[in-house]
Amino acid sequence: MITTNNITVTTAEKKNVSIIEMINKKIEKEQENSFGITILFVMISTMISSIAIGLALHDGFSFAIVALSSVTAMGTNAAAFSQSPFKYVVWLGTISIITNTLLVLLQLPKLF
Repeated sequence: MITTNNITVTTAEKKNVSIIEMINKKIEKEQENSFGITILFVMISTMISSIAIGLALHDGFSFAIVALSSVTAMGTNAAAFSQSPFKYVVWLGTISIITNTLLVLLQLPKLF
């Protein structure tokens, strides 16, 4: 900040913030609500995973989809039930939800 004759010029550097930093800041802010958020992540990731596994078993058997979906959902559950740090539960839940949502969208054309 430079001040000359009652004129103030403030320069602000533009900081590049990545999506990971934004999520980590949000996790730190919501630390006090960790119990409820953990329950939501467990319920939502398990729900979407069960849909993905059901679609994988619908018309044949896709071992890769069943294995990936089960591992991601159970990773979230294991982190939550073992009382891991809140940050781990959120990241595993986010990865599980994104992965299983993509698997559901990938398999939807099999229904029609």
